Amino acid sequence: MSQRILFVDDEQSLLNGIERRLGGLFELATANSGDQALLTMEQQGPFSVVITDMRMPKMNGVQFVKEARSRAPDTVYIMLTGNQDQATAIQALNEGHVFRFLTKPCDSNELIKAIEAAQRQHQLVTSEKELLQQTFYGAVGVLTDVLELSLPDIFSRTQRVQDIARLLQQALGLEDHWEYKLATRLGLLGFALLPEEERMNYEAGVRQGTSTDDHFRRAAAMGQRLIERIPRLKTVAQIIGMQPDVDGSAVIQIPRTENAKAVMGATLLRTAMQYDDLTRQGLYGTAAIEELRRTLPCLSAEMAEALNELPIEEDADEGVDVNVMDLEAGMVLLDDVLTGDGVLLIRKGRRLTWTIVERLRSSRLPAEGLQPIRIRQSSIKSPEALAYK
Repeated sequence: MSQRILFVDDEQSLLNGIERRLGGLFELATANSGDQALLTMEQQGPFSVVITDMRMPKMNGVQFVKEARSRAPDTVYIMLTGNQDQATAIQALNEGHVFRFLTKPCDSNELIKAIEAAQRQHQLVTSEKELLQQTFYGAVGVLTDVLELSLPDIFSRTQRVQDIARLLQQALGLEDHWEYKLATRLGLLGFALLPEEERMNYEAGVRQGTSTDDHFRRAAAMGQRLIERIPRLKTVAQIIGMQPDVDGSAVIQIPRTENAKAVMGATLLRTAMQYDDLTRQGLYGTAAIEELRRTLPCLSAEMAEALNELPIEEDADEGVDVNVMDLEAGMVLLDDVLTGDGVLLIRKGRRLTWTIVERLRSSRLPAEGLQPIRIRQSSIKSPEALAYK
């Protein structure tokens, strides 16, 4: 968690003095104008606390904070004012633009205490947000695990889509947003709402490489409507619903607005889902990218390069048989898991979660009759201890 400080003032002599006084106490950066500060925040951020002077040419402190907050809403802002600016500063404080304002000239001890209080406020805000995100993500993970056990043909793809999206995000240098992760977990939810006949037609089309956009568009719209009902997931819903309308051209490394985040997330999700469709047909690398351009003709060169560098799953791993009671989260299935009656439970290639492990361990009825399960040996931490004899 960043605890870096940015100090903004148009007087260079004051900035030099601040560096001497505070440089040994905080990780400090300075900027001599609002424009320079915004550039510094973009290039060197994130900053936990920004302290800015009120009176600066071209862009005053209130104008700067409003613009900076739109780009870095979690940063805590402190404003330094003269007596003549107190009415403006109080207004800025009351409107929530700044955490605290200090009167110039400001005593060093008072300034240090204000910065430390702002750092605590930043830690409180970001910690609560991280906890909320982790709670959302964990709850969604359990939900999709359970759905996969009910509809394995659909939700067995979730992990692969997630992995592809994560690798593309890293290759493109995209900012890490929790909304991207949740969207990839929930991206297939709309398909579960399609009538069974439509769902089967879509899956058949995917296998034959002839699927149309109609089922995809309907599933995306239904997924969006469902997720929009959950508080704070508006952007996640937008990402899912926007998929049919993106053209593959977006590469937005640092989205400045929620709409830009939704566009990038939708591009990432649609690309990952369709690339997964193509790999299920046996297409990889250049062949898959050429086919992908049929539905995403504006696919960016950066995205195509990232797709071309995705690892191809090797089938050389002969695997090892593992007793159901010895299964652990993180193991990867080498074969489909079927009940004794031949009913599909989980598709091969799935990385096990604890939810799925618990379901498999409870599958002990004669009708289900699960046999030892074949696992990729490379995914087992201690294969010599788990191999089924």
